[in-house]
Amino acid sequence: MSIRLVSVMGLLIFLYMGCYPVSHIIIGEEKAPINPSDVRVYADYPQSYEKIAIIEASSDFALKDPSFDFTHQRKTDKALTRLKNEAALLGANGIVIENLSTKIKQNLNIYEDDEGKIKTSSQNEKQKEVKAIAIFVE
Repeated sequence: MSIRLVSVMGLLIFLYMGCYPVSHIIIGEEKAPINPSDVRVYADYPQSYEKIAIIEASSDFALKDPSFDFTHQRKTDKALTRLKNEAALLGANGIVIENLSTKIKQNLNIYEDDEGKIKTSSQNEKQKEVKAIAIFVE
């Protein structure tokens, strides 16, 4: 298999896997979508609420909303924005943060130099991951 073919396959895998680093599991009843700016962030559960979903998001690069964030705060903000967008799509008007973590993502590059020799390099990148419960507050 040629290096170019491996590179193209790697790029396609990257595009597929890196499309949008958000996922959810429905655990309640979805509501009509709302505006993401109407989603509030809670440290604890309010008195009257209904659970809708478990949502996870990261600050990893995504083609859907590309950004290059370098500080920990900007990465946290990016993950939080993605959480709020996903919650809003499910009709949740609140999210309760369950976990915030920093993960190290290692990027491995394999390439062919001008002399036809295969070379490798690696680079570490920190990204933020946030897990929350999407809720509907009465």
